[in-house]
Amino acid sequence: MAGTIARPSRADASTTQSGTFDTAAITTMSLAHFVHDTYPAFLGALLPLLIAKFGLTLGAAGVLVSVLRWSALIQPFLGMLADRSDPRYWVILAPTVTALGMGLLGLAPNYLALMLLLGLTGLSHAAFHPAGGAQVTRLSGRYWGRGTAFWMTGGELGRAVGPLFVVACVETFGLEGTWVAVGPAILASLLLYWRIGRGPRLQLKSAPAGLWTAMKQVRRGLAILGIIIVLRNLGSASFTFFFPTYVTDLGGSLTFAALAISVFELAGAAGALIGGTLSDHLGRRKILVVSTAVAGPTLFGVFLLPEGPWQLALLVPAGLAAFAASPVQMALIQELLPDNRSAAMGIMMFLGLEGTIVATVAVGFIADAVGLGPTLATSMLLSLLPLPFILLLPETGPRR
Repeated sequence: MAGTIARPSRADASTTQSGTFDTAAITTMSLAHFVHDTYPAFLGALLPLLIAKFGLTLGAAGVLVSVLRWSALIQPFLGMLADRSDPRYWVILAPTVTALGMGLLGLAPNYLALMLLLGLTGLSHAAFHPAGGAQVTRLSGRYWGRGTAFWMTGGELGRAVGPLFVVACVETFGLEGTWVAVGPAILASLLLYWRIGRGPRLQLKSAPAGLWTAMKQVRRGLAILGIIIVLRNLGSASFTFFFPTYVTDLGGSLTFAALAISVFELAGAAGALIGGTLSDHLGRRKILVVSTAVAGPTLFGVFLLPEGPWQLALLVPAGLAAFAASPVQMALIQELLPDNRSAAMGIMMFLGLEGTIVATVAVGFIADAVGLGPTLATSMLLSLLPLPFILLLPETGPRR
């Protein structure tokens, strides 16, 4: 791979507006991302209650997280379909389907039902993100970093609101009342239909180039980026899913744990907006290096502090750093595969979510043996492993 990044080709010429950033359309897509990603964020806050209700081990809880993420296996293929079709209805329906899968967890009668509901959520998740993420860069002109920053900010805000939203539902209606949380998603799907479902079909001037051929042309850069994406998930994924269980195991409150995750995710929303936007001007690699070097040590520091305001304070720079890289990775992989953007998004989601599966399952089973606190703290430090690989990436510089 050379030190430059591919530019959009004739296949996307009908949807790429050079120099034009469609703020209104991208804001609508970001709102959809916000609503959708609120619901998968329920799981971390619900895990302590589900563990108690069904008598689960931490390993079995880690398996539940992996079931939510199983769809990563098929995301590249769904992305290929989206590159050859009009995927608007994938975006429109996904918030409602995802909300049903997560909102009904409180009514699940057994472990198998939990797995089926989380599997449904995972499938909806897989259909939504590749198509939506690719459409954002088509609406971003030459400012792909800014467009992906808007998109990722919506998702991070949703993940920040999710834990507090579901805890409020549980405290008001009980665990069996989580189904009441579905309402906002239905409204969001109706809004999306009104905003984008009635417009003209997305038409590309020609069929996208073959994915496998394109991947061979950028295989070195794609392989390096893939390693980075997988390894970066070790710390943040483990923290998000297991920190509430860690806090409650020590006798802390579930409300504080949900607040901590929300602070982390809210800071992450700001980090995504800043990181993606700056990468258009400073270059993708520089943002990735700073993000990775700061996120792991600050998350490790959270486990050295007692429950309280100092933990929350440290989660602000941790979230800023951890999520600054997300839109950068999203822009970079689409720059590597500009004719297959939905598939590129699917590959990124596949790698990221597989990293999440490995991290959460491993943390769950190791924590059963040596304790959750030491296991989580170690995983935070291991999230520094991507640094040497980032230095091998070509510096793309700002898009011109």
